[in-house]
Amino acid sequence: MNSLPQPPSRHLWHCTQAIDAHDSWIRSITVDSRGRYIISGSGDRSIKLWNLENGQLHHTLQGHSSWVRALAISLDDQLIVSGGNDNNVCLWHLEQAHPVTTLKGHTDSVRAVAFSPDGQWIYTGSQDKTVRRWSAATGTLQETLLTHQHWIRTLVLSPDGQTLITGTQDQEINICDAATGQIRRRLQRHTGDIVSLAISPDGELLVSGGADQKVMFWRLRDGRFMGEFDAHNGGVNSVSFSADGKLLATASRDRTIRIWNMTTRKLLDILEGHASGVWSAVFAPDNRTLISGDWSGQIRCWQLMR
Repeated sequence: MNSLPQPPSRHLWHCTQAIDAHDSWIRSITVDSRGRYIISGSGDRSIKLWNLENGQLHHTLQGHSSWVRALAISLDDQLIVSGGNDNNVCLWHLEQAHPVTTLKGHTDSVRAVAFSPDGQWIYTGSQDKTVRRWSAATGTLQETLLTHQHWIRTLVLSPDGQTLITGTQDQEINICDAATGQIRRRLQRHTGDIVSLAISPDGELLVSGGADQKVMFWRLRDGRFMGEFDAHNGGVNSVSFSADGKLLATASRDRTIRIWNMTTRKLLDILEGHASGVWSAVFAPDNRTLISGDWSGQIRCWQLMR
């Protein structure tokens, strides 16, 4: 394995807030499109909304009877969807901070959730090895799109909503038709579970992060392998693009977040300060703020200072 790349000697990103947010690990974090709220989901069974500017708790959502593993927010900022170890998918109204409905049908833990870009559909992936599509308006199950041989660990939709990508426990990435579930391509190169996926805002590049400590790049339209990083000293739990597509954040069990320049593919900074593995890291819409959550239940806010 190649040695890990080293960042510049001067840190560009600095921690501006540390919030002791949950009594258990934070598995998923998201931010609304206007940069008002941090939404965090935890092993303490709660979902919490935080004011991004001052770190104050805005509301706590209770509805899952077990760990909350996955979160997503609709592009219009109206709805939050969550998946948990209770096999349920919960739909919440963001502004009113109340439950809308519970989507029942999975027979094992729900590991991944996503809205379609037009807000019409919710896609869910589970340890029951299925990907399901639900109506966001009614919460009714529309179709079981896919049945895999192993757990679904992560899924993501292309910006145009036409392509669905899944990552599984058997180290496989599947590029699928989002309407029919038909698998167009199978990508196999990781030597560990596929834990996180992200697509560049222009829809050209797919990024995968795995338990093998690697971050890999694929051309979305044809699945061509475009390169890889020996990114971390531990499994990669999260990969996330900035809204302008210029930066990539990777978060790891090694307790760090790394920021990469996507034009040069160079490492810009290593963000250190978490006392335990980092499970989720996402950019705010301003491209200069990053939010991360770790195994101890802490949220950290980071700011680009230059």
